[in-house]
Amino acid sequence: SKMAEVLDEIWMFTKKQCINRPSLTIFIGLTVTTVTYYLTCVVKKPLLITGSRSYADFLQRRCPVLVQQYYPTVWCFTSRVHTIVCAILSDLMTTFKKLPCYRRDVLPTPDGGEIHLDWLDHHGNGHHDNRTRPIVVILPGLSGHSGSGYVIRLAQGAHNKGYRSVVFNFRGTNGTKLKTSMFYCAADTTDTQHVVSYIRKLYPDAPLMAVGASLGGMILFNYVAKYGKDCGLVAAMVASMPWDAAKTTESLEEPVNWLLFNTSLVRGLRRDILLNREVFDKDSRVDVDHILKSSTVAEIDERMTIKLFGFKSVHHFYTAASACNKVHQVQIPLLCLNAADDVFAPFSSIPTEDIKNNPHIALVVTSHGGHIGFGHWLLPVCESFMDKLYQQYLNAVYKYGEELLGKKKK
Repeated sequence: SKMAEVLDEIWMFTKKQCINRPSLTIFIGLTVTTVTYYLTCVVKKPLLITGSRSYADFLQRRCPVLVQQYYPTVWCFTSRVHTIVCAILSDLMTTFKKLPCYRRDVLPTPDGGEIHLDWLDHHGNGHHDNRTRPIVVILPGLSGHSGSGYVIRLAQGAHNKGYRSVVFNFRGTNGTKLKTSMFYCAADTTDTQHVVSYIRKLYPDAPLMAVGASLGGMILFNYVAKYGKDCGLVAAMVASMPWDAAKTTESLEEPVNWLLFNTSLVRGLRRDILLNREVFDKDSRVDVDHILKSSTVAEIDERMTIKLFGFKSVHHFYTAASACNKVHQVQIPLLCLNAADDVFAPFSSIPTEDIKNNPHIALVVTSHGGHIGFGHWLLPVCESFMDKLYQQYLNAVYKYGEELLGKKKK
């Protein structure tokens, strides 16, 4: 046939080019190998682990992304590269786009400090009025804030679905000055409890959810575990949350990870500490000069965090901060998203067996995705797997919550 003749001509031309140009042969070989590996080993359906069959059915029915194959960004799907590229491009996009029209709300704390809340209000559709419109509290990662690329996507994602969102900027972040030397850490849920109580009083008739990314996920998980059914939330979600702080530290102090990630995290913490040096200098418990010489997050924890929050040692702090020790305490629907290749949360650190024994928790694991990456197959700046799952989960809880709350334990 004519088609067969055309294909034969293409094959003969390619064969001739490969013979005349060995480099082309190598390029084609590498391309075929990479594409084959990508399609067979990288592209997979997410793994869903939960202790409740009905919870799994609910999620797969109401969150279609969970039953579809996930295609990580094809040209940067390896863990470290994917994490870095997604972070850089996400933040780069914020320099070209106008920030959401946040409404700043300064919340005083009992100890004399301040918490800055950035609301993204929604005044649109007729499904909800101002009194009953569902709310999502967003807890950023370490040194993250309402202007971080991934946080903006979470806030706008809720807004696009017709909900109100509020970013809980941790003390001393986003360029804000501390009023006291009280900072923030993964094990302390005091400010989270204060924020949730404030919002519940402000909008008593509005259902409230929360989502936390990375360190924000650790704080949220610890809060939910501590207060159980009395946490004031109808459901929660954590993304790229480190489950075991000690194992995360061990992973981040490996030479390559230290160079690529630890130094960046330390740089962000130093910036916030320097901005508030005047306050910290007045606290006899810490030596700011010594803190600023830290080269790892663990050193900052040893020289600053454990002293400000009263922990006996870094080991004591990491044990208190780790979600892996508190899975059995969760009593509300909690969706957890991790990538199996996340160096911040090694898969071996995730307590999968404990999760199988708690009907309130569901764990979603993608084969690739890095840390707060989960990039679109072609462009990381497009809507990510995390964004899609998050928005679908919001809708699932707020529109079909009776199905979820009425689920059986097994």
